[in-house]
Amino acid sequence: MSSKSNNILIPVAIIIVLITFGARASNNMIGTTMPLLTEKLFNFSKTEIGLLATVFMGFTFIMSNFINAKIKSKTRKKLFIISSIIYTLTFPLFYLSNRITIWPIAALAGFTIGALMPNLITSAGLFKDRRLRERMLAIYSLSLSTSLLIGPAIEGFILKYYTLQQSFLFFTIIAAFVPILSPFLRFPNEDHESKVNSSFGQILKNNGFKVALLNNLTYQVPFAFILTFDGIYAETEFHASNSIAILLYSVFFITSFLGRLFLAVKPPSNIKLLIETSVTLTIAGLIIAFLSPNIYVFIIALLILGIPHGFTYTLSIITLSRTFNINLRNAANSYFFSTMMVIGAILPSLLGILVDLTNLRTGFIAILPIILAVFYATEIYSRRTKELKI
Repeated sequence: MSSKSNNILIPVAIIIVLITFGARASNNMIGTTMPLLTEKLFNFSKTEIGLLATVFMGFTFIMSNFINAKIKSKTRKKLFIISSIIYTLTFPLFYLSNRITIWPIAALAGFTIGALMPNLITSAGLFKDRRLRERMLAIYSLSLSTSLLIGPAIEGFILKYYTLQQSFLFFTIIAAFVPILSPFLRFPNEDHESKVNSSFGQILKNNGFKVALLNNLTYQVPFAFILTFDGIYAETEFHASNSIAILLYSVFFITSFLGRLFLAVKPPSNIKLLIETSVTLTIAGLIIAFLSPNIYVFIIALLILGIPHGFTYTLSIITLSRTFNINLRNAANSYFFSTMMVIGAILPSLLGILVDLTNLRTGFIAILPIILAVFYATEIYSRRTKELKI
């Protein structure tokens, strides 16, 4: 990369990396800590835990799909800044929550995060040069993994000395990165987004959108299971402590981080091949998790499952950047993110019911037919999308 490209990339990357770290580390903390908090303090059933996750992600969908995707760049920037402030303030509210108030607090946190994440994707993909744009998208994705790696490690340390509720107060500091830096985030030129049909129907006609969505879904199902129930699984099956249960997420995100680092250093040319590799590793990891006789084998399963987690999302957002012009990218990113959220909102409830009807261990193997069916559909549309191989 030329020195001129570095001069452009570095300051943009610093802002995006720091905001992404603050948003994703804190957002993931909510997703992983709420199940433990509600089970231990509020005596929620597995189904109730799944429903709470549905509320959290469902309100993210509402913001991203019905508001962020419809408004122009200048208004989106104001929404981003206001949402970042409100989002940060939800963390002290989680500390004060009880069995009743945690529901609207989760809804408010989810609603505000829906204005943050799609705009980070769009901002990272504003470069005209393809390789520069895809490198920045991979760096953005890498910063997601960094936050998911460091965040649980920080919380695991906190939980050695403080309660689950008190950990939300500490994560208020991390979430505060977002409102502090939000005025510096780049947004597209508003002229690019005028006079174009950016409806969901129009976006869905693009095969690249279908590939991105289906590809991400092949991993969204197992990730929803891992995010919601792995901490509980480690405690019930292997008698892990709160601290160890949370630290296991860092193990999972180590290989996710390495996968995204690889894509940042070497932007992919053949996306289709990497999609197929990711699905193969996902299947192998789930089978090993199902068969795990002890926590050490389970850790191996998590290390394997982390690799497709690193690849899948990155490949999806790069696919969107290749198959949509800049005037449609915000709409494509918003609909992609919001569709992920509505699917993610439904999954925890369904998985919670599945676990209540069977058990946690069976869940790892029961979701394999879904993954295979979605992968088959991904293969059909990827063959029709020439931009996947450059």
